[in-house]
Amino acid sequence: MTTDNLHIWEQGEKSDPKYLKKVSFGSRSFTAIDPHYQIKLATQIFGPVGDGWGWHANMEHIQLSNGDMALLSHVTVWHGSRGNEYGPFSGSRKFFDASKGRTAEDAPKMATTDGLTKALSHLGINADVFLGEQDGNKYTADSDSGKEGGDPW
Repeated sequence: MTTDNLHIWEQGEKSDPKYLKKVSFGSRSFTAIDPHYQIKLATQIFGPVGDGWGWHANMEHIQLSNGDMALLSHVTVWHGSRGNEYGPFSGSRKFFDASKGRTAEDAPKMATTDGLTKALSHLGINADVFLGEQDGNKYTADSDSGKEGGDPW
């Protein structure tokens, strides 16, 4: 009997370029995935969130010595049945910036999204991005001319 251990991976590994964008932070650049697109792919594979798959997150606050506060969101994903879970995968964000006296209201959502993105990547969701296959000219084709090398961003 042969087992197809990649059946989930192969269903979600190819990304639609319209849901990707190039991001740069200083000298570092990478391809980012729209997180709702990832949720859509997981839903196509497993069914509706809460029925065929889902996740839960546990938040942790970390007080830093400079007065800043960070949030960690430890995300555990399940699919098929709630007992079939894996994780946690952690995402993090600065929640309070002491030097500015400001709270980042979206930090909990962003930390959870980071953890969820990492967890889904381990199932193969958008694997082409994580394997670096969406970087470089061959994936930035100019949609009007059909030639490689255009910049869709």
